[in-house]
Amino acid sequence: MKNRIYFFALAIALCFMFLRGKAIAQEEGGNIYVVTTWKTVMPEGGSEAERDSLLQEWIEGTVEKNDKILSQKHLSHYYGSDLRDWVVIGEYKTWADIDEASKISQELAKKKWPDDKEREEFSRKLLKYFGTHSDEIYMEQPKFGK
Repeated sequence: MKNRIYFFALAIALCFMFLRGKAIAQEEGGNIYVVTTWKTVMPEGGSEAERDSLLQEWIEGTVEKNDKILSQKHLSHYYGSDLRDWVVIGEYKTWADIDEASKISQELAKKKWPDDKEREEFSRKLLKYFGTHSDEIYMEQPKFGK
């Protein structure tokens, strides 16, 4: 019974430290990063030039105009085990900004492509270059950065 009480007290203390650490990191300016790793696909009749043109159109129409997205980086495979990797890193000030940025991007897409069919066709063209993906969300630890 005594061991359970110590374990319970330790668990509560660790939870408190974790939650306090998150609050302090956010107060110290630790930004939030969404890292999405896509597996690229080269569809029949497709080209890197078309993919890059579609990505640029999307970025100019939505990402560049979205003030909740602090920065966005695209990394293509350079060296390693999977030549298909395409990594997108989005930087946000807060957790809430991730959701808000998504809503803003949807509105910007509707503004750039007001016709539903045109917007769906654009999405279809762009997404034919990207297969499965994974998402991870990280918090910056500024005190350890260069």
